[in-house]
Amino acid sequence: MRDKTNTTVKSVTKVTGPMPVKQDRRERSRLRDLCDEVLASFRVAQSRELISEQELAESRAMLATLTPALSR
Repeated sequence: MRDKTNTTVKSVTKVTGPMPVKQDRRERSRLRDLCDEVLASFRVAQSRELISEQELAESRAMLATLTPALSR
């Protein structure tokens, strides 16, 4: 009679965290674009305007300081 032994194979799972990033997060435009999309989707889901009146006024004021005055 042969001796049959059960052999079990243990799988080893290596858990790693996120890869370290060498560049500054503010320079990562793809991540910024993704965050903007997530925030926009969240606001739409809450039936809110994508840009608030305050944000719109602030952006217009900033744009006015950056662009030359146009003759009207």
